[in-house]
Amino acid sequence: MPGISEMAPFLGVPLPVEAVIDGPRPKICDLLALREGSIIATRLPAGESVEIRAGGSEIGAGELTVLDGRLAVRMLNFDGR
Repeated sequence: MPGISEMAPFLGVPLPVEAVIDGPRPKICDLLALREGSIIATRLPAGESVEIRAGGSEIGAGELTVLDGRLAVRMLNFDGR
């Protein structure tokens, strides 16, 4: 695995990060109807971990939490391979 100095040219490249929450596949009209306070049901029980991906690849797992009144994901484990 390359060291941090060898990766220096790439450290400023933006990389999309997403938390994958198993849930319904709503229609576009349902998404457009969402407002602050709307609830989206998931298939995950409370406390279950969610998959975290970066650039489309799984990098670890996290849990849903609330931070400063906003939904957030707390990283539980990281698998950087």
